Order: sequence, then structure tokens, then C-alpha cells
Amino acid sequence: MDLLLQMLRSLQQLDDKLSAFGQRKKDIPEQIQAMERTYEEEKEGLEKHKQRLKEAGLEQRQLEKQLLESAEDRKKKQAKLLDVKTNEEYKALLKEIEYAKEADSATEDSILVLLEEIDSLEKGLKDKETSVLESEKKLKEEARRLELEIVEVDKEHQLLQGERKRVAAELAPEVLNDYEKIRSHRAGQAVVTVRKEVCPGCHMQVPPQTINEVLQTGEIRHCQYCRRILYCELEETA
Repeated sequence: MDLLLQMLRSLQQLDDKLSAFGQRKKDIPEQIQAMERTYEEEKEGLEKHKQRLKEAGLEQRQLEKQLLESAEDRKKKQAKLLDVKTNEEYKALLKEIEYAKEADSATEDSILVLLEEIDSLEKGLKDKETSVLESEKKLKEEARRLELEIVEVDKEHQLLQGERKRVAAELAPEVLNDYEKIRSHRAGQAVVTVRKEVCPGCHMQVPPQTINEVLQTGEIRHCQYCRRILYCELEETA
């Protein structure tokens, strides 16, 4: 295989690695931000849990106060029954007392529902607090690991850039320009390795004659459909 084609393939491999490292450098901060958002959402869930527990306790106390006030009012009405002068007043007062009892019964049911909710919230609070603490610890550890990774990725990225400059400098300007032009128009892929007589860039058939010319002469040949530079290897036959 001609050295020129080998160099172009090496350049493509370096560009592929550079692209991957560049994407990783972009992905890591986004990954950290995503973890931070998840943690903040979990913290917010804990605060809402605490707030609901506080509100439920307040509602319970208000209903209990309401129940006490209603009981006092019923006592007064019960005592007033002895002082009414007419049968109509007596019946009306009895009806008020009955309505108050029904209202108190509903209030008691509401208090029981709140007590059950409070009990459930109190039991779940500890688990949520523990979960948030664990999530905070994991976030710090993972963020630290990713921060160290991005330092290593950046170092490797710089080394690859240096190697790329070295390889690119060895190519004739017109060859390099052709490579860069194809790469810019073909999603970063200027050199492709033919497999089973198919261009992996556009998935179109490559004429056997073109493959033979590349293998025998090592000269640059382009895919007639997508213009990518074709790299060919002798394929093993079973």
C-alpha cells in the first residue's frame, strides 16, 4: 500500500479520535450539570415533603381546635335547651345540636386521615433525608472523577492535535486541501475503508476495478458517488 494513502488513513484515524475526545470534553460538563439537576430535584422533593408534613400538622391542630370550640358551643346549646319557651325553639335547637355533631364527626374523620398522612410522612422523611445525603456524596465523588477525566481528556486531545499537525505537515498542500474539503462536506469522514466492495460512507457499490487499482498502485481513488477517498485492504476469504 502506498505511503500517501497510509498517511491519509492515519490522518483520518487521528481526526476520528480528536472528534471523539472533543465530544467527550463537551459531554462531561453537561453530564455534571445533569447530575446536579437531578440532585437539586431530589432536594426540592425533600423540602416539599417537609413542607407537607408541616402543613398537615398545622391542619391537624386547627381541626382539633375547631373540634374543641364546637364541643363548647354544643354544651352551651345543650344547656340552653332548659331555657327555651316554645316547642319550635326546642326543636330548632336540637336540630342545630345534631348538625354540630355530624360536623364534628366529619372533622374527627378528617383528623384521622391527617394523622395517618402525618405518620406516613414522618416514616418517609428519614428515608428521603438519607437518600439526599447519599446522592450529595455520590454527586461530589462523580463530579470529582469527571473533573479529573476532563483533565486527562484535554491532555490526550492536545497530544493528538500535535500528532495531527505532524502528519498533516508531511502531506502535499493539494492533497491535504482535498482531504479537508471532503471531510468538511462528509460529516468528518474523508477516508473510508472499503468492505465487501461497498463504500461505508454512502453504502454504494465500489467497482472491482477501482479496488484493484488502489491495492495495486496505492494511488488515491474516490468513491464515484460521495467522493470520499477509498482505502482498500485484501479481505480474507473463508
